[in-house]
Amino acid sequence: MALALTSRRRALAAAASAVAAMALAAAVAGRGCSVSAPGPEATVRSLVAAARAGDRKAVWQLLSPDTQARLEEKARQATELVGSSTRYTALDLVSIGSSQDVPPPAEIRTVEVRGDDAVGEISGPTGKARLALRRVNGRWRVHLP
Repeated sequence: MALALTSRRRALAAAASAVAAMALAAAVAGRGCSVSAPGPEATVRSLVAAARAGDRKAVWQLLSPDTQARLEEKARQATELVGSSTRYTALDLVSIGSSQDVPPPAEIRTVEVRGDDAVGEISGPTGKARLALRRVNGRWRVHLP
């Protein structure tokens, strides 16, 4: 008898759980789980993190295609200037200074957004700096004029 009572309780608990799950599903049905794309400040944060880590490849990936093309052209010109003894790549032109003694930024924010162009601002103990960004294929990239 005790065994039958226990299995009835389990069946009742399972049925109650199923009803609760269906009620929850009905309550959230139709509500989208839309996730907005990260804004310009997320790209600036990623750039700061990559620069602080000394990761030139990550910095390169955060640059706009126009900026990357200009750096590739400058690397080609630099190679022509020095002759064939040294070949420069665009990644060679991405220079990251030491950030060991530099405190991290206190604030990173978006100052302005106009269509696919934006301006980000980095504030810290040493002052403020602004950075141009451009949306490319739905993602914000650092755009150096």
